[in-house]
Amino acid sequence: MSRVLVIDDSPMLLELTVRALTAAGYEASGAQDLATLNQKLTEGPFALILMDVNMPEMFGDDVVEYLRTQKGVTAKLVLYSDISEQELDAKTKNSGADAYILKSGGLEGVLGGVMGLIGAPALNIPAAVPSPAPAATPAPAATPAAPAAPTGGLPKAPMAAGGRKPRILIVDDSEMTARIIEADLVSKGFEVHVADTADKATKIILKKQTRPDLVLLDVRMPNVNGEQFCRFIKSNSLFKGIKVLLCSGENVEELQRICREAGADGYIPKDAVMGNLVAKELMPPGAE
Repeated sequence: MSRVLVIDDSPMLLELTVRALTAAGYEASGAQDLATLNQKLTEGPFALILMDVNMPEMFGDDVVEYLRTQKGVTAKLVLYSDISEQELDAKTKNSGADAYILKSGGLEGVLGGVMGLIGAPALNIPAAVPSPAPAATPAPAATPAAPAAPTGGLPKAPMAAGGRKPRILIVDDSEMTARIIEADLVSKGFEVHVADTADKATKIILKKQTRPDLVLLDVRMPNVNGEQFCRFIKSNSLFKGIKVLLCSGENVEELQRICREAGADGYIPKDAVMGNLVAKELMPPGAE
C-alpha cells in the first residue's frame, strides 16, 4: 500500500507536498484541520501520515498520541517541521512518532524520507528514482529525477520549430516550488530547465541549445530582481522570441504594473494550475 496523508495548515505547502508525492507515484491526499483529518481516516488506511508540528488548531506531536490511542492508526507517523533538528528529534521521541523529516530538506527530503520509510510506491516508477534511504530519521535524499505523472486528459505541449519539444525556463529561488512545476510540465511534454539565480538563468538563455521559448519568472526573490531580469530579456533583440510570464503571489495590480513597465507577456498566480496555463500559453492559435 502506498497511501500517504499530509497534514499541514499552509494551503500552498500542503498542495506542493501532495502533488510531489502524487507525481512520484504515491496515492497522496491532504488535510488542514482535525475535521478533515478524521474524514480522511474514514476513507481507508494509510501507509504513512506526515504531520506539520506547529499548526494553529493542533500540534503534530499531540496528533500522534490521538491517532495511536483514540483512532488505532497503525500507519507510520512522521513529524515534519522547520524547527531545529535537535528539538524535532526530541519531539519525535517524546510523542512516539516513527521518524521526522526536516522541512529545510525541501522536496527531496520529503520524497527520500517517505521512500525510506514505506518504500517506493507500488507502481511503475522510472529507474532514475533513487533507492530508498534508511528508515531511521530520514534525511534529505539526492535530487530524484522527476517521474512522469498520470496525464489522462492533460494538455500536451505543441512541437516547437524544428520538431523539438518547447523549452521552458523556471527562475525561482524555491527549489520545492520549481521542482513541482518542473515535474508537471515534463509530464506534459515540455523540456524544462531550472535556475535559482540570474547568472544561471542568463547562461541558459544565452546558449542556443537551451534557449527557452518561455520563461516562468518569480518576481520577488532574494538573489534575483524579477522585474529587472524581465527587462533584460525583453530589451535584447537576440531574445525577441522568448515569452516571459511572471509567476508570483503578488497582488494583481502590482503584477499588471510590472507587465506594463517591464514588458512581460502576462502573469500566473503561484497557486494556479501552472502546467495547464503554460500549455495554453504556448499552444498555437486555434489549437485545442
